[in-house]
Amino acid sequence: MSSTLTAIRPLTISRLARDLASRAGQPVPALRCYESLAALWIRCLDTGQAGTKALHEATFQAARRLADGDDTLLAPAPGRLPHWLRSDRSIVRLPASLAVQGVEWQDTAALAQAWLETRHGCGPVLVAGVRTGGAYLAPLVAAHLEAAGVDVEMIGVRPGEQRAVGQRRVLLVDDPPLTGRTLLALAQELPGAEVLVPVFDSDDVEPLRQAGIAVTVLPREQWQSTRRLDPEALSAYLQAHAEWPGSARPPVLDALAPGRENSALAPWPGVRRRSPARAAIRLRAPGGIRRTAVAAWVPPGIFGDATRAVATALRSPLVPVTLAVAPALVVSEDLTPAAPLGPQPEPGRLEEAMEYVLARAGQLPVEPAGPGGPIPTVLLAVAQALTGRGGTTAAMLLHDLLSVLPPALPDNRCEAEKWCLDHVGRLRKTGHLAHAYRRDNELLTPLIDLAALTVTLASTLDAVAESRARRLSDEQPWHAALAVALLCHGTARGEQLPRTYNAQRAAETAREAYRLQRAMSEAAVLLQHTLNDTAASPQLAAPPVVYRWARPPDVLVQPRLPFGGTAALQARPGPTGEETELTLKAVDQWAQDRFLPVREGDVLLLAPLGAPPDWPQARAQLQELPRLLPRPGLLAWCGVPVVSLGEVS
Repeated sequence: MSSTLTAIRPLTISRLARDLASRAGQPVPALRCYESLAALWIRCLDTGQAGTKALHEATFQAARRLADGDDTLLAPAPGRLPHWLRSDRSIVRLPASLAVQGVEWQDTAALAQAWLETRHGCGPVLVAGVRTGGAYLAPLVAAHLEAAGVDVEMIGVRPGEQRAVGQRRVLLVDDPPLTGRTLLALAQELPGAEVLVPVFDSDDVEPLRQAGIAVTVLPREQWQSTRRLDPEALSAYLQAHAEWPGSARPPVLDALAPGRENSALAPWPGVRRRSPARAAIRLRAPGGIRRTAVAAWVPPGIFGDATRAVATALRSPLVPVTLAVAPALVVSEDLTPAAPLGPQPEPGRLEEAMEYVLARAGQLPVEPAGPGGPIPTVLLAVAQALTGRGGTTAAMLLHDLLSVLPPALPDNRCEAEKWCLDHVGRLRKTGHLAHAYRRDNELLTPLIDLAALTVTLASTLDAVAESRARRLSDEQPWHAALAVALLCHGTARGEQLPRTYNAQRAAETAREAYRLQRAMSEAAVLLQHTLNDTAASPQLAAPPVVYRWARPPDVLVQPRLPFGGTAALQARPGPTGEETELTLKAVDQWAQDRFLPVREGDVLLLAPLGAPPDWPQARAQLQELPRLLPRPGLLAWCGVPVVSLGEVS
């Protein structure tokens, strides 16, 4: 652990409550105060415990003051903060809009104003924030409408909750929608409801409009984070707010790098549309020296505190060097991939990746959680799947296994696309510090990254565990610990694989899904033995581990916890010689323009080329394939549809 870097404190409910209570009656930065109150209010809504009304009022009042332009607010009196919140150690649920995607509080005013400009004499309204993200935005929307003279009430909602709306027009406020299913369900529960959302693309809300729901949007080009990266705005912002560690005379913005300007408007290759906005910039130092850097958005409020703290203090050759830190931007050296890692990395890359992940874990320490903290939700899900019952006792054991490494700030997710080779062939990660805390990784452990190397580098748990054991002299159970981490990683990652494809992305996703499923199956078998060996009672009634399914899961690309289901019989013996050639030819002719065959060891992965709305049809088309193969049993599902090629390498 670095001696110059203070451990990052996890963003918990108890921390926010205690911080506010300790500053009662004192000035607090307005945005920090508002977001903290909103997080506590949302926690009360989620748990149904006492204190919701007081926090609702305090949050709305803070929203009014923030919307009025106040820079500081007085922290609320301790009596307005329910005492039980100060011992609630749950990790704050981070809304994607505020923690990852780039929505800022000023965008809510623009969104509310856009709605006002199309409505006249609207009457009383109820602004309903869809938890979690929409509940952070809704008070600010309501505050703007109230300032414009509208009779406003404000609540937080989830589908299925009963709400009395009276004669008020309901305005649903939420994160930028992915599918719009949650908004559609709520709008159908609240007849006449309208939707107000920031969007990446207007097509994202087309299903809502087709259902007859009125929608007001704020396009991404109008977001605060997007407009800040305009050359003139960025130059002024850096001059006014950026701190340049170690620079007596800070450089100045020379220009934006051609072809890598604002990624929110013209996405860079490899940068997802929903990633934080960033721009490659050219800086000119006082001595005339020019260099290329990247200005990347980070949340300006409490969700970016860890990012700014780490970016300011971190000094390591393993990560892009931090050049400047501002409230809503981190400027770092440009790390342009010189070459992709490739689908089958060289065996020696595992050792290099291990050193990289462990070095970063030492540079990004997290303050350990106190005893008696809550078991992360993902661990409870894994334990229940492993044991076939409640799993609380098993979850505690799994949690203990994960403690063999000190907690560290997650190095993003250990995905294949995050790794690259730089200009001298060194293994690097393209991700930086913008994702300080991930919603899919509340464990905050470097074991997640280490276990995920089995997927990224097509390795095995044995290889990773043995590599880790060689670096330590103790006898920690690395196999079991890595197996727990892999199941946690796979459970979250399986839900977040890319769902919009070109041919390259289809191949990457199919490989990752297949490797995830195989690795999770290996990990599940290992952990079931571990739990059985340590259980006080006889053999646990655990469901069987499934590696390949006879029938597909709900979607065509979906790794999942490998239990239950209908196992596919292994085709024995595998196809050889003429059968193999017939199999390859049949798949190639059948798959044209519908699926992309991707070779992975002794199987062909069938990656769907269409978008998810086309998958039901593609799934039906898969029923044709077994009749064309030498043996129908050669087709099965393992994260993706797979065709066995037997002994062919």
